[in-house]
Amino acid sequence: MGVLQRIFRSDKPAGQDMALAHRVVMEYANFVNTSAPLPGCVADSSQLPYAKEVIKRSLFTCISGTGDREIIEHFKNGYLMLSAWQDAVGEQTLGLDFTGLDLEADPLDVAEQIQLQGDRAARWKPVIEAEQKILAADLVSFGV
Repeated sequence: MGVLQRIFRSDKPAGQDMALAHRVVMEYANFVNTSAPLPGCVADSSQLPYAKEVIKRSLFTCISGTGDREIIEHFKNGYLMLSAWQDAVGEQTLGLDFTGLDLEADPLDVAEQIQLQGDRAARWKPVIEAEQKILAADLVSFGV
């Protein structure tokens, strides 16, 4: 995420709160780049590098500290992505993950595995969608 590197240059003066927010957001950005669930999947919020509320506050602190619309859009996307992590999901990420399927196996077995993955994640879809609406409303109320 080179755009985040631009805003977090070490030569940029920042107060202690802003410096902490930068660190939290950078760690979250690096985490998202390496460990985000696939689209349509959900992971346990305990996997995040910080509590969701800490990440949210840090993102808003960083949004308020820049006027760069492109960077603000990256922050907004990161904020909305938080819905992919929910409490009590468990250690295993849930959802359709084709990377672990043996596509050379019997097609019926593959179809059963896909159905099972979908069934496990289905109960989380309304939770994720509800949180996405809340997060989007947060951004609107914050004025971005």
